[in-house]
Amino acid sequence: RIVTPYDPGSTVDITSRMVAEGLSKRLGQPVIVENRPGGQGAIGMSALLGAPATGYTLLTDTPASAINPSLYKSHQSRYNASKDLEPVAQLMSLPFAIAVDPNTSITAIAELVKQLKAKPGSLTAAVAGTSTRLAGELFSMQADVQFTPIPYKGAMSAMQSVMKGETQVVFLDAANLAPFIKAGKLRGLLITGDKRWPALAEVPTAKEAGYSKFDVSTWFGMFAKAGTPQAIVDQLNAAIREVMLSPELETYLSQRGAQPSKRSAVEFKSFFHQEIDLWRDVIAKANIEVE
Repeated sequence: RIVTPYDPGSTVDITSRMVAEGLSKRLGQPVIVENRPGGQGAIGMSALLGAPATGYTLLTDTPASAINPSLYKSHQSRYNASKDLEPVAQLMSLPFAIAVDPNTSITAIAELVKQLKAKPGSLTAAVAGTSTRLAGELFSMQADVQFTPIPYKGAMSAMQSVMKGETQVVFLDAANLAPFIKAGKLRGLLITGDKRWPALAEVPTAKEAGYSKFDVSTWFGMFAKAGTPQAIVDQLNAAIREVMLSPELETYLSQRGAQPSKRSAVEFKSFFHQEIDLWRDVIAKANIEVE
């Protein structure tokens, strides 16, 4: 059973179902996907943590799994990301990008930073969800600038607000931004990672722009309950990596500009704990607290 704390038809759900189909073939037994949305992911997380630590119940989640206990008071009593979860496999990752209204005079990240240093908070940033808000906060800290964040319900409404001139800047995963940057409706300033992204080859990397420490991504990962035997975790990791490199998943990911992960279970666990520490620090320094 693979639990996902997101709605049917969401990207996480579709990816989980494709992985489940591939795992079923490789493991020789049915693998079902169970949608348990709600409670900022807490309902799905409770389904995982309420099951035995045998590897027969897994959870697909995003960076929210590392972020939520530091962000939401209600989550702090429900699970400890470091102690209660056993990272099994990272499925894929996508870079973040920063884009602006093409009608502004800002054509490079250096110009955006210069304007914000001259007038702190003078630019409004459209944010959609926890990860994009925190990515913006992290860049603000590293560049020593200050945006005025404006929350939106989803990625599309956030991008539309910039295209309409209601806000000036948007932090979002590159897959959502790419079609609008290519169409000239948004201007891409920066993309995370140390290599240019094929779908947005004209947009400089954070490293090229002088912000190499701004190295964040959005990702999907598979988790088991802590205490699951390491041999089972390693077996699942190997099977999941095979699935992610299959022609079906390769086509699906490439169409979205995503990269399949090749991390072992140990490597994913190390990465996950780094994510917990990174976002806990950002949340504390930005003084973000949600009931």
